[in-house]
Amino acid sequence: MRAIHLLLVGLVGLALADDYYELLGVERDADDRTIRKAFKRIAIKKHPDRNKDNPSAHDEFVKINKAYEVLKDENLRKKYDQFGEKGLEDGFQGGNNYQSWQFYNDNFGIYDEDPEIVTLNRADFQRLVTDSNDIWFINFYSTYCSHCHQLAPTWRKFAREIEGTIRVGAVNCAEDPQLCQGQRVGAYPSLVFYPTGEFYNGVRDVELMTDFVIQRLKSEVLHLNADNWKALSEEWEPYNRLPWVVDTCGGDNIECLSSTTRRKLSAMLDGLANVATIDCSAEETLCSKFEQTSGVMYFPARKLQKKHQQNIESMDAQEITKQVIEYLDEIPMIEQESLQRLLEANDPDEPIAVWMVANEKQTSERKDFRRLPALVPSPVFSFDCSKSDLCDEIVDKTKLPQFIVFKTTGGYEIDYAGAKDYYGASTFIREASTSHIHVLNRDSYEYAISGGEFYIVDYFAPWCPPCLKLLGEYRRFHTTVSEESVLHSVAIGSLDCVKYKDLCTAAGVQNYPTSIIYTPDGKQHRMVGYHSIDAVLEYIDNALNPSVVEMSPEQFDELVVNRKDEETWLVDFFAPWCGPCQQLAPELQKAARAIGGMDENAKVASIDCQKYAQFCKQTQIVSYPTVRMFPAKKTKQPRRAAFYDYPNHMWRNSDSIQRWVYNFLPTEVVTLGNDFPTTVLDSTEPWIVDFFAPWCGHCIQFAPIYDQIAKELGEKVNFAKIDCDQWPGVCQGAQVRAYPTIRLYSGKTGWSRQDVLGYGITTQHKETFVQIVRQQLKLDHDEL
Repeated sequence: MRAIHLLLVGLVGLALADDYYELLGVERDADDRTIRKAFKRIAIKKHPDRNKDNPSAHDEFVKINKAYEVLKDENLRKKYDQFGEKGLEDGFQGGNNYQSWQFYNDNFGIYDEDPEIVTLNRADFQRLVTDSNDIWFINFYSTYCSHCHQLAPTWRKFAREIEGTIRVGAVNCAEDPQLCQGQRVGAYPSLVFYPTGEFYNGVRDVELMTDFVIQRLKSEVLHLNADNWKALSEEWEPYNRLPWVVDTCGGDNIECLSSTTRRKLSAMLDGLANVATIDCSAEETLCSKFEQTSGVMYFPARKLQKKHQQNIESMDAQEITKQVIEYLDEIPMIEQESLQRLLEANDPDEPIAVWMVANEKQTSERKDFRRLPALVPSPVFSFDCSKSDLCDEIVDKTKLPQFIVFKTTGGYEIDYAGAKDYYGASTFIREASTSHIHVLNRDSYEYAISGGEFYIVDYFAPWCPPCLKLLGEYRRFHTTVSEESVLHSVAIGSLDCVKYKDLCTAAGVQNYPTSIIYTPDGKQHRMVGYHSIDAVLEYIDNALNPSVVEMSPEQFDELVVNRKDEETWLVDFFAPWCGPCQQLAPELQKAARAIGGMDENAKVASIDCQKYAQFCKQTQIVSYPTVRMFPAKKTKQPRRAAFYDYPNHMWRNSDSIQRWVYNFLPTEVVTLGNDFPTTVLDSTEPWIVDFFAPWCGHCIQFAPIYDQIAKELGEKVNFAKIDCDQWPGVCQGAQVRAYPTIRLYSGKTGWSRQDVLGYGITTQHKETFVQIVRQQLKLDHDEL
């Protein structure tokens, strides 16, 4: 009812609703599929094509479309969740470009209504496919591909046919092109089998695709006979530890499982039961023991005898599997005293998973979870919280069922996301069993922030999707860093800010998730929002080895105002409470490292305007953050102003900051325009000219390399660049047809002007470029 109410609010209250989640009628913890489905429902109803009599239809739909564009994008959603619409003002203009009603009705979200097919994005793919042991067959498609839509009904039928054998996925490459490129997908649809990454090149037919999968499964079907059945069932490991599913077949009886069905069944029951077959035409005596020559039988472990036999009245692999799971034992209950000891002892000999349920009904509703003991290396138990107050100390009973994993490294971890199926539960148990992250309570939190250890505290809210994703990244932390690294000894604790709101408020936490790194020297380093594990490690490295100098007013006067002639300074004037400032901080750290690589005399600093308010006021800082450039005094092209502020219309990300700063760094490269013929073509000195366009990605990437080459060769060769957008006539006259175009002009030797084509240099590799110039100008190392 809650979802229906929100959807109605989204439909009738668009003009009043400012919250993007309310616009789409979804909860704040909604996943990508839920968001797409909600948007599609509203789009079909509110699209301007269907509301031509409504003059406000376009404006209303732009609001809806903008909300969807933000919430479907991991980075934009993170900014919106942290800072609201203010966080999107930094260059985002969305919502106006939308498709026709027909597109949303027929082509949009083609697999969102199919529970057998998992729709994957980048974060899901890494965790569920790349880092898991599960077998996947994934359809990489595009919304705009007609062949993809033609395949969709077949792919749905295949997913239903193979369900339970492997996992079936779909990736929309129109929305996640980087993921598809990373998986070497160059055409749509592409069907790829994992974990091998093998492309399927056969006919897209359900039976043929099923055969392709079955051939690649490591499933075992045992053939029982009079000589082996007793030893297999009672003596031989590991077969004697598992129940049996036996298919009897013989003579002219056609009621036999096919070879494909047996292999599917074996894959579905992997680790749960042995799958075997008896050829009754050859083993009449053995079949007579069971009084059966056709059909499927179930036997408990070590009890392959008639008196323990249960007949299964189905020849369908999925139905047989469902019946077998009914026969399996429920997850065993752990006694309250044992659970209490786990909480107090804090260091079990092996990881232990406990499924906390609200009542016995929840265990009976999720029979598939009986698979878990076969899927995870840890012992798995359940605990009925309706019979104990002990749960109140650990979990929120309204969120049950939830898994808890007690760790050998100490403490425990809670699955706040609440696994919806046995795949999700097994993934959490496996990850949590090896990770070092643990849940903090009041006592352990106090130690974490004041115990003098290197500690990361993750302040989060269980309802916050970016928080749950960040917890997943932290689980990978200690498997990502090497054991020799200082970071391998870092402790990580998670603090539930719903349960311990006072502690989070006292720590100054305003947004979720917020991570604070507490170092042994008493310093704190704050990281706001979701970040991938690589970004987390980079942030910690920046915290320990900062590339941005924290500056006082006195240091500003000494280092910036009175800077050396060759030094360039970029200064971030910020306030700790300012959301956009927190958003900028990690990007600035990343940019600072890159800028230092461009020019050793380029430095980056920050000044806390809450701490030094009077100074910032005197420096005419009127808003936060203000990023101000103080260029080098010594340069070939003198600056007109003492400083330059970072433009408001530019994105505040590392790449944009780097490109902006690069234009201010001292360079050996001069800018030319109409003076190109007289300066270069009439010169007796050698020149190298870069013809570029400011919008050209390759030009932008090559620019710092070109500048490094100029610094290395600048004493013997002149370097120039020409902006072909600003000087199109010059570039046309030089017959420039691609960007960047690099030409070497060795200098005229007589009265005639040099050929405008010069000598073309096509490489953008620094060492190769230098070698070519050296060879063309006959310069040796000593001359350079």
